[in-house]
Amino acid sequence: MIDEVTAEPATLRGFLLACPKDRRPLEAAGTSLRCCGCGAIFPVVGGVPVLINDERSAFAIADYSEGAGYEGPSYGREGDRSGGLRRLYHRAARRLGDAGSSIRHPDADDAIAYVAALRPRPRVLVIGSGGLRLGGPEDRVLNTDVAFGPAVDAVADAHDLPFPDGSFDLVIAVAVLEHVADPWRCAQEFRRVLDRGGFVYAVTPFLQPVHMGAYDFTRFTPIGHRRLFRQFDEIAAGIAMGVGSVAAWTFGSALQAMSGRRRWRMAARVMGLLSTPMLRLLDRPLRHGADAAGGCWFFGSLREGAPVSDRELVRDYRDRFGLGPERLPPP
Repeated sequence: MIDEVTAEPATLRGFLLACPKDRRPLEAAGTSLRCCGCGAIFPVVGGVPVLINDERSAFAIADYSEGAGYEGPSYGREGDRSGGLRRLYHRAARRLGDAGSSIRHPDADDAIAYVAALRPRPRVLVIGSGGLRLGGPEDRVLNTDVAFGPAVDAVADAHDLPFPDGSFDLVIAVAVLEHVADPWRCAQEFRRVLDRGGFVYAVTPFLQPVHMGAYDFTRFTPIGHRRLFRQFDEIAAGIAMGVGSVAAWTFGSALQAMSGRRRWRMAARVMGLLSTPMLRLLDRPLRHGADAAGGCWFFGSLREGAPVSDRELVRDYRDRFGLGPERLPPP
């Protein structure tokens, strides 16, 4: 919900807002927000500001304010409106598909706790939050996504974040960077909105099938993921999902590829889902397969000076890329 504005610039839950086009302050303009510089107008739909650079985004402001209404584009994450047996099937499929990996690694809440130990009440920006709720009541967490959701504070595109420079202490992006057209540009935006010495926590797929259709652009090897954050010093990093998870996805995809018939594909999907929990148990026993991992995670702090060089990344490849720790080191 937009804070009551008594003076410029406009704020959202105590955070200053900026135009995603020219980064100038925003001001209230009736039921919308207006840029003090370029004069661009941004709607507020159901109390949620839609802060997208229409000229450089795969999404259009009109998709949120017209036609699609409050739901907006949800790239396959819309709520399940089915009923009866179909609803039960969808719930069971989600539960099987979400079966956890046997690999344990620090999560986003661990990253928040780490930063909070160094900076009381850290300012946290969550990119692509969906229905995720992170942190506790003492933490200042702002949730953004390109789809409306119960926990989303603002609709924003990570390519052009609607916040001034140095606004946050931590940026979180879990299963997001595969869904953006230009992840390197997004990483630069993370760097821009972070305060000096700020932190980033990211989890991104490597060997994983396409999901969310057209909104699935890129995959990262472990070294490629590290290079994406070369302007950060690594605190800890590792594998998010292992070879067992890759086997589960590959097995399910192979079964479905045997026929284009709808009934077969449904049966194949069920067989694949039933095998998922068992295969994911193999992630940890097969922990030496980082080169064939399902995903990578990275936690680091903004570095001073030049970014990590490609020569250094290549030189340290075998020593630095592996399973990773189960817990973050002490701050």
